[in-house]
Amino acid sequence: MRLHKFKFCLAAIIFLNTLCAQEYKLDKISEEDLSSRMYENDSTAPAVYIDKIRETYLDYDSTLKNWVFINEITERIKILNTSGLDYATKRIKLYKKEKSEEEVEDVSGFTYNLDDGQIKKHKLTKEAIFEQEVSENFNETSFTLPDARVGSIIEWSYKTISPFYKIDDLILQENIPVLNYYAKVRTPGMFSFRRIKKGYFTIEPQESVKKRTLGVSYNPKGAYGSSLSTTRNMNITFSEITAEFSKQNIPALKKEVFMNNPENYRMSVVYELVSTEFDKGNKRAYATTWEEVAKSIFKSVNFGGQLERTIYLNDLGKTITVSNTSTEDKITASLEAIKGKMTWNGDYGKYTDQGLKKAFTLGSGNVAEINLMLVALLQEVGVNANPVLVSTKQYGIPNFPTLEGFNYVLAGVREGGKTILLDATDKLSAPNILPTRVYNWYGRMINKNGISQEIDLFEDLNSATHIFLNATLSEEGSLSGELIKRYIGIEALDFRAKYHDTDVNNYTDKQQEKLGLDAISNYNLNNLKELSEPIVETFDFKREAAVDIIGDKILISPLLFFTETESPFKSDERQYPIDFEYPFLRDIRINIKIPEGYEVNSLPEAMRISLPNEMGDFFYSIVHTSGTLQIMARFNVKKHFIDSAYYFSLKEFFKLKVAKENERVILQKI
Repeated sequence: MRLHKFKFCLAAIIFLNTLCAQEYKLDKISEEDLSSRMYENDSTAPAVYIDKIRETYLDYDSTLKNWVFINEITERIKILNTSGLDYATKRIKLYKKEKSEEEVEDVSGFTYNLDDGQIKKHKLTKEAIFEQEVSENFNETSFTLPDARVGSIIEWSYKTISPFYKIDDLILQENIPVLNYYAKVRTPGMFSFRRIKKGYFTIEPQESVKKRTLGVSYNPKGAYGSSLSTTRNMNITFSEITAEFSKQNIPALKKEVFMNNPENYRMSVVYELVSTEFDKGNKRAYATTWEEVAKSIFKSVNFGGQLERTIYLNDLGKTITVSNTSTEDKITASLEAIKGKMTWNGDYGKYTDQGLKKAFTLGSGNVAEINLMLVALLQEVGVNANPVLVSTKQYGIPNFPTLEGFNYVLAGVREGGKTILLDATDKLSAPNILPTRVYNWYGRMINKNGISQEIDLFEDLNSATHIFLNATLSEEGSLSGELIKRYIGIEALDFRAKYHDTDVNNYTDKQQEKLGLDAISNYNLNNLKELSEPIVETFDFKREAAVDIIGDKILISPLLFFTETESPFKSDERQYPIDFEYPFLRDIRINIKIPEGYEVNSLPEAMRISLPNEMGDFFYSIVHTSGTLQIMARFNVKKHFIDSAYYFSLKEFFKLKVAKENERVILQKI
């Protein structure tokens, strides 16, 4: 057993060097513990976990005649400020499916306060425990600890019982610091699990194997296989594998700039069921290879089974076939047909909830219903289409064969050695122009034969913004001219998502304010509805105080209102990778006609800098010819995901880029 003792003023933790083979006991709370108001390792923390304890094991339920997974949880938290009061409420989500559901038992809790030098203990009552259904697949048990206030220490314990063959992830890291984490996981030898570490940390569990004897009840079989009413008892003995995880002083998980989904990096350990073998020689495998994953998912009536019953699509398919002959046209027409017919209800998932036919009739469905329907329609019109499993940015990254690692389905077409990806949940999407939520490493194209193929979601991704500006600078310092912007690929999709239903006058007012302009006129926006085409935005502008005038000198920021004034990377160190979401190009070309009677006194030098391993580059040049400044700035991020090992290179890159963009041209009056 490791005995935990904490003092916030010293941030000290004392442990006994004994193995955790006994029951884990919490320390006695002291006056010093209750009087503290700050954790010195993180002065911003609103609260801190003093202890986060868990034991997971399996028991045989004689009523269910099956194994159940049990978690015994004990947690203790110190509240440091008013924001930390949110941690006085605990919400326990309980999964349910059909007639099976998880349950919670043995809930208890206490609040400790220091009143007039005395430690007061307040007990959680049964009346303060609430149960509710939060969705079709989840119930919730919640409670709030009594008399919790700043300075309180709260603790609770409870037990969950699950009939589903899944061990909940071991979550070591929270949004507040964790002083002491301990988990014991005991699994019978007939269950085989794969352990996967998520996040950037090291942990090596202490492992042991022991024999365990368990008493079970059963009804013996009579003649012809009928069950007898007599209940028999017996003992079964099996090997049990124990893994004990212990870690201290775990920092809070904090979001950093260009950090897509913090959940991808939260310190945790995932247990994935690999196989079961209840009878020797009768082994059942679960998700040991991607091919098995594909077969398992496809054979579900809520996935592959839906692609076999598509009579309701016959008329729509005939209409598309008559009007379109090429594969490209059939793909576009099918995508537009499903987008026009169906509306996404906001629910994710790789399986259908109500079935494709019912969703088609209602005109609404989840991700799987809409995009599997698109796959079915494409097959109906003779296009070789298959589902592509994806994990969205907010769901994580499936790095190993898993049934649970995907929460999204796309439609995919292999044509000419390349993959065309389609998503009909977004009304503004186009072939290979998908909502940014799905660009998360790789997808998996699967078919009914169990073949699984990894798909690079970024293979044909094109994302760029081109800016062309021609302007004339007056001697008084005003600037007027024409601006042309071209948005390509994802940049165009993002623009449409933000502004497709915005009033033009309202939009131009916002642009005028954003760019610091005094006037915008002759505004035009082309291709807003042509979803596969670049958006072209043009307008004339005027800005009165566009430069600084000092005596007989004019100082110009060459990139004008497109100058990046500061680097987003300010931290001295970086723990997590940098994620720009997708590769992109920003290309700026500016021509500025300088006022007559002035000459160039000082001109910034050209610059070309690159990130390591061809991850990106920046090129900047400025020349003066025939009374015109010609400026070019080209910023290209070729690899959107950059490991934190390159953080200092990236930080220096942006420092140099920003410094160069802020160098000014000096004009001297002749």
